Amino acid sequence: MSTELDRLTELAREDPKRQFFSIAHLITPATMNAAFRSLRKEASAGVDGVTYEEYQKNAERNIRELYQRLRDGKYQAQPLRRVYIPKENGKQRPISIPALEDKIVQKAMVEVLNAIYEQDFLDCSYGFRPGRGQHQALEEVGRVICTRPTGWILELDITAYFDSIVREQLIELMEKRVSDRSVLRLIRKWIQVGVIDQGQFLVSETGTGQGQTISPLLANVYLHYVLDEWFEDVVKPRLRGEAHEIRFADDAILCFHYREDAEKVKNVLSKRFAKYGLTLHPEKTRLLEFGRYAEERAKRQGKKKPNTFDFLGFSVLQKHTGKEFIMN
Repeated sequence: MSTELDRLTELAREDPKRQFFSIAHLITPATMNAAFRSLRKEASAGVDGVTYEEYQKNAERNIRELYQRLRDGKYQAQPLRRVYIPKENGKQRPISIPALEDKIVQKAMVEVLNAIYEQDFLDCSYGFRPGRGQHQALEEVGRVICTRPTGWILELDITAYFDSIVREQLIELMEKRVSDRSVLRLIRKWIQVGVIDQGQFLVSETGTGQGQTISPLLANVYLHYVLDEWFEDVVKPRLRGEAHEIRFADDAILCFHYREDAEKVKNVLSKRFAKYGLTLHPEKTRLLEFGRYAEERAKRQGKKKPNTFDFLGFSVLQKHTGKEFIMN
C-alpha cells in the first residue's frame, strides 16, 4: 500500500492539474485494518453503541464484511450521535460522534486523499495535516511579525465554518483533483448523513458533519481553494507590499506591510467568502495596526499598550520595535 500511495503522491506532485479517476481500489481490508488500529480505543461509541473493545473481538471478520459492503455498494453511513459538553463560559459545546465503522472507512479514505492533497496544500496551512500543528503555526506567526515588514494584521473569524460549507461547491472543488465516482459518492454520504440529537433525527442542507474523521480534510480542501490559493495567486500579486497568511483550520490571520493593502483585502474578502456560503463574523474579524514601532505609536496616541490579536487561543503582543513578541 505504501508503494501505491507513494506513486499517487508522485503523480499528484508532477502534475498539479491531474485528475484522479481511479483511487477507490486503494482502500483495502489491509488499509482498513490499519485505520481501525489507529483509532482511539477509549473513544465514545456512535449511534450503534459499538465500542472499539467490542469490535476488536472479531476485528478481522468485521472488517472483511465491511469491505465487502463497500465493494457491493451496500455500505451505508450512520447518523452522528450528538452530545453536549460544558464550556468555560457556562454554555454547552455540541459534539457529533460517528459510528465506529464510519470512522474506519473515513480514516482509510483520509490516508488516500492526503497523498494527493498534501501536494496541493500551501505552506500557510497548518491545521489537521501530517507533521504540522499548532506549534509550527505559532512559530510562523513569530517569524513573520519579527522578521518581515509587518504593519497590519487582519484577524479572520468565520461564523460557524464547518456548518456553513456548501456541499455541492465542496464536491465541485474536489473534482479538480478527484473524479473517482465511488470516492465522491462516499463523501456525499458522509456529509449528508444527519444527526441524532436527543432522540430527534436532524438533517441540514450545508456543512460537513463536524466530528467525523473526514471533516478536517474536507474543510482544508474548501479553504485551500476559497482562501489560500486565491490569496497567493490572485491577491498578493496585486498588492503594493508583502503579505502573509497563517491558517490553522478556520482560524487565520493575514499580515500586511501597508494599511492600504490590508484594507483592500478586507473589503473584498467578504464578497469572496459569500460566493462560497461563508460569512465573516462582523465583530471578531478585525483589522489592527501591529508590528514594528507599534508600542511607540500607541504611546503617542495616548494608549497604555499597543494592539494585540488572538490566534489559537493566545493573545499576541509585540514589543521592542518588533524584535520579539509575547504570547499569553
